[in-house]
Amino acid sequence: MILSRTMPSMDSLIAGPSSALNKILPASTARVLVNNGKGTRTRSINKPWADSSWPLIETPSRAQSVTHPALYIANEVAHAHNAMLRGLNALYLQAPFVRLPSDVADFLFLVRVWSAWVLDYHVLKETVMLPGFEAVLGLEGGFLPSGLASTPSSRGSIEINIDGSDEEGDSEKGRSKGKGKQHEPRDLSLLLHGLLNYADETLPQPPSYSAATLQALLASLARTLVPHLHGQIPALMNMRELCSSPSSPPSLSPRSSSSSGSSSSGSTSIPRSRLGDAEAAAAQRANLLTQTYLSAEASFTANMDRFTIPPMVVRLRDVTYADGSEGGGWPRLSVPALHAVADRLSAKHAGAWRFLPCDVWGKPRELQFVE
Repeated sequence: MILSRTMPSMDSLIAGPSSALNKILPASTARVLVNNGKGTRTRSINKPWADSSWPLIETPSRAQSVTHPALYIANEVAHAHNAMLRGLNALYLQAPFVRLPSDVADFLFLVRVWSAWVLDYHVLKETVMLPGFEAVLGLEGGFLPSGLASTPSSRGSIEINIDGSDEEGDSEKGRSKGKGKQHEPRDLSLLLHGLLNYADETLPQPPSYSAATLQALLASLARTLVPHLHGQIPALMNMRELCSSPSSPPSLSPRSSSSSGSSSSGSTSIPRSRLGDAEAAAAQRANLLTQTYLSAEASFTANMDRFTIPPMVVRLRDVTYADGSEGGGWPRLSVPALHAVADRLSAKHAGAWRFLPCDVWGKPRELQFVE
């Protein structure tokens, strides 16, 4: 799921007046909000929080204005990926401290919902979104996935340890990180299915829960998932340049890279008479990218469980992250829709949402089970 505008239709669930959101805190404010009986205040954190052990992604909007559909898509996907990373971190950090059978059942339910969400997103990306982008840009099938795998993340080469820490540099393991990348989509699916199966099998028998087993599964998944999520963003941003290529007219079917290369041989100068056509073609590609992206979102929204995905996702966004734009712009829910999530959709599985790092308004809170 792309999760940038997956739930605007929930506005139709609301009837009656709505109240304004609490004021979004600036990025410099302490991360956790607590209620002292006299209203909400802030205090500092001494405990680990969901922005580690695995690093979040710097969204494109922090470094530049989002003025092109490719940048918009990359920015929205970065927000969704950060929500996934907060979920991964929250699960990993709290796993050792969940002990009571009722708590274990709620925790494993969250593991199941989170892993199924990430798996559904992954499948949609590989089968709908990326092939659609390739068709629009006239690229050979499989070009974007290979480009994603070879594009360094914003933090450089990230190597994940079993304890959830990350290392950057030229370790032997890091230098060989690119080997076998062509199998990354398949590996991700297998790892996510393994985590999902563990949650499904253990949920009916909470006493059989093993924190060590769950953490090992999460760490194994992170070794592939975290670099994948980070590396995808610069590749999506690069679609802006691919839109502007005058040698590849807009297409709804993949084109081979060889034909593109042959048409661009010779002088790189473009006759003035062709500039207008090239700009129009680039604009058409950009518009088709937007349509492809929104169509992929609609595909997920039509099939999502509204009692699990919206209540989880709104609590995985952080409105204080960066300049506060995440909470204001992603996942683009109106105040009435947020009230619908809080008042109508969250109660069914309320126990599971206790483990999430933010409240329904996207304001950070302590991870309740971290000791």
